[in-house]
Amino acid sequence: KYTTAEELPYGTAVAVCAHPDHEIEPASAKDFCIGVISTDPAIKMNSEADGQYVGLKGRVPVRVKGPVSKGMAVYAWEDGVCTTIASNALVGVALETNNDDEEKLVECVLKT
Repeated sequence: KYTTAEELPYGTAVAVCAHPDHEIEPASAKDFCIGVISTDPAIKMNSEADGQYVGLKGRVPVRVKGPVSKGMAVYAWEDGVCTTIASNALVGVALETNNDDEEKLVECVLKT
């Protein structure tokens, strides 16, 4: 679990932040993404701690805007939402195809 300034939606890509009152914030293209807010964590480490569960590795639904094809890399873009536009903020690889232009959850294997 990692502390956040506010409750973040499932699938939000996150990065470590400099704020003294919380540890992570939604990631953008300039950040080093450390993981994704988990919908169903397999291992609940630090379960007594404050914060939200973050998937660091494995298979996790990720917030993606724009079309994505299975096998494509996804990157944090803005406010924790990802895209297929390459940046330093690699999040993972899509495990499904979705041609919807709007934001949606896409199953990905995390590579952070």
